[in-house]
Amino acid sequence: MADQRFYPAAIPLDIKAITELARGEKKRGCSSLKAHAVAPASEASEGDLCFVLNEAVAKTVADEKGIICLITPDLATVMPSSPALVLTPDPKRAFGLVLRAMYPSEDLVPGISPSAVIDKKAIIADDVRIDAGAVIEADAELGQGVWIKAGARIGKGCIIGAGSIIDVNASIQFAMIGSQTEIGANTVIGGTGFGVGRDGGNILIPHMGRVIIGDRCTIGGGSCIDRGFMEDTIIGDHVMIDNLAQIAHNAKIGNGNVICGQVGIAGSTVIGDNNIFGAQCGVADNVTIGSGNVFAARSGVTKSVSDGHILGGFPAVPIQEFRREIASLRRLANSRNKQK
Repeated sequence: MADQRFYPAAIPLDIKAITELARGEKKRGCSSLKAHAVAPASEASEGDLCFVLNEAVAKTVADEKGIICLITPDLATVMPSSPALVLTPDPKRAFGLVLRAMYPSEDLVPGISPSAVIDKKAIIADDVRIDAGAVIEADAELGQGVWIKAGARIGKGCIIGAGSIIDVNASIQFAMIGSQTEIGANTVIGGTGFGVGRDGGNILIPHMGRVIIGDRCTIGGGSCIDRGFMEDTIIGDHVMIDNLAQIAHNAKIGNGNVICGQVGIAGSTVIGDNNIFGAQCGVADNVTIGSGNVFAARSGVTKSVSDGHILGGFPAVPIQEFRREIASLRRLANSRNKQK
């Protein structure tokens, strides 16, 4: 159950509404049954909504009426007989959709804090909220429904689209950001890329490009997305970037990608749609990656990849090959240890 010291009370939903939001099918349960809160499957009780992804978790659900459980059709047979069931092919995704309806995000209340610093040249829409200590520099344009949190800094050349949320101490410059995009604390968007030249010593080459971020993206805290050198750095729609990620200059990232914490994507890399990059993956510069790939944590992508692969290791290879390599190394190590 969500701690009400931090979260508001949930909006109760009946099983019909839950089924519609989950895009699922009601297997069993009274039509008047409602969920008043959410809970882990093993802790769910009357009035709670939970979800189940595997048989081990299914066996932890209490045999108690009043529980509503999102579950895959093949696991329904191993569930206790009392909880109501809503069948869906992806219970976790369905749970997220219902959760958004039960705990809607805070409504945007327009207004500008007296302690915000806003350049007279900045263009600010009427329904924008700017919190205390935010700095909006010249040539920034804030569209409808933008929420700039305390301490955020919007640099020159920014166009922030409708519904964007910029978190504490975020710094944005030379960027265009789409609708309903959230940017976490201490994130830097549009900083100079790491272009190094030599002139009797190392010099940083000026960058003249922008960062363009699509709609409904999430960018975690402490991440950096560098502006392009002469081209733009581009992030597509519905891209989820975790904390502490680095996207270098001129990178082109398609729609629906998931980039986990501490991932580094080098310059001029082109990435298709709907890829998943596990934590601490590294992608070399000028690499082209297709769509629908999965890269295991700590993978090192050193060459181009087509569509639909599951890769791991450094350099990244097909996951089964990587697992065989690890197993062989362990056998070799065990063999040598026995010889000592």
